[in-house]
Amino acid sequence: MAFKKKSKHNKVYAAIILVAILAIAAGAIVYTFQKSSNKSSLVGVQVGDTFTYGITGSSSNPVPAMDYPGFYQLNDTKYYNVTITGIQGNSVTLETDWVFINGTDIQQRQTIDLSNGVLSDESGFSFLFPTNLKVNDPIYPQMNTTVPVNATLTQTYASGLRELVYFHVSTTQAYTEDPTQSTQRILYDEVYFDQKTGMLTNFNEIQEYNNPQIELEVIYSLTSSNVWDV
Repeated sequence: MAFKKKSKHNKVYAAIILVAILAIAAGAIVYTFQKSSNKSSLVGVQVGDTFTYGITGSSSNPVPAMDYPGFYQLNDTKYYNVTITGIQGNSVTLETDWVFINGTDIQQRQTIDLSNGVLSDESGFSFLFPTNLKVNDPIYPQMNTTVPVNATLTQTYASGLRELVYFHVSTTQAYTEDPTQSTQRILYDEVYFDQKTGMLTNFNEIQEYNNPQIELEVIYSLTSSNVWDV
């Protein structure tokens, strides 16, 4: 795909939204990009694998643009594409292309260490996990905060059955954009990913705010892949 001219405002807003809905690991790593087939036993994807998602957002009440910039941009998504571009040991590098209905796009590079979930870009795509996880396994074996697998299930796709892994996380935090610190945000994340590849299939997040009272919902849904027929 040819590179398109990027919108500066789109990029700023997208970074804000992605930090809010994708930050499931902390910190960053220094990584030298390499294309390699040096895979560890944690890695289930291959270089060249692609995964495409639809993204939507909804709210119970109007969302103040000044307080929640970029939220409605989610519904301007044409598609969100993830391509695996490099593998080195436990680390997987991927490139994302967030394409909007108006023709603009945002491109990012991300590296995820599948041993601990550490990201090279905390505003980027973070939903890649180790292969073949089972119930009660940590989603990353060396993650500082243990988040366990809650369940496994079977999903029917056009190409047949796939085994999925499911976990959920709930957190309560102060909304940092409110200088009075009187706004509380409750996040509830549900994550489904393919057991064999470790790649996200569905993500659903509920964000509840108390001041003003607003409930936001963000959904990522896998729409196509070259690994299996969705």
